[in-house]
Amino acid sequence: MSFELVLILVVVSFAFWVKGVAGFGGPLIAIPLLAPFIGVEAAVVAVVVPNLVANLMMLWTNRHAAAPNRKLLMRLIGAGAIGAVGGTVLLTRLDDRILSVVLAATVLMYIVASLARPQFRMSRDVGMKLAAPVGLVGGVLHGATGNSGTVFGSFYHSLNLPRDEFVFALTVTFLGFGSLQIATLAQLGRFSGPPLSRALIAILPVLVVVPLGEAVSRRLNANVFGRVVLALLAFSAVALVVGAIS
Repeated sequence: MSFELVLILVVVSFAFWVKGVAGFGGPLIAIPLLAPFIGVEAAVVAVVVPNLVANLMMLWTNRHAAAPNRKLLMRLIGAGAIGAVGGTVLLTRLDDRILSVVLAATVLMYIVASLARPQFRMSRDVGMKLAAPVGLVGGVLHGATGNSGTVFGSFYHSLNLPRDEFVFALTVTFLGFGSLQIATLAQLGRFSGPPLSRALIAILPVLVVVPLGEAVSRRLNANVFGRVVLALLAFSAVALVVGAIS
């Protein structure tokens, strides 16, 4: 077993355990950790298929929370689909160093926003008005970096959604964009040979760690765990910037 495959399995296991706990965080954690070793594009390809499987699992678990935000989600995902195609094309054309800096900046913005205004809340009416532009920006980011949790996690959190609604909204959004991203990458020839094999093998730990994470989420102090994740994200962002300028 190659070093790259072992690294992917270890990182995916941890990142998607976090996703099981918090409802998001798989690509947000996995891609910054993998990118310095295998490149941003390879990291995105390795993570998108496991992320699709994780989202299907969590969508089923939280299916009872589908109704309250249906209109908002349709508007956001519709706009985001346009952005996701454009962002995926950028992924195959831009230099890894540019993508690394973009990804690091988005992670740092999420950290700053979480620490600076933890109590900020947005009304549902404002959320409906912002759904399309947020979806467009998040779609571009998801297509280009495989990581839109910074945008959508902050947006849904600002609406003060109950936990099950929050997890469902994120999961259905990621599922829609992730499916489109996989189709676009396949059309561009990025899913073949070793990249496809690694992505399929990386599904195995996801089947185990996502249910474990969901079980932990019922017991763990969310505030303490959230600070640990933020510290890890800060380390990942710094590592990406160092890798991009070295």
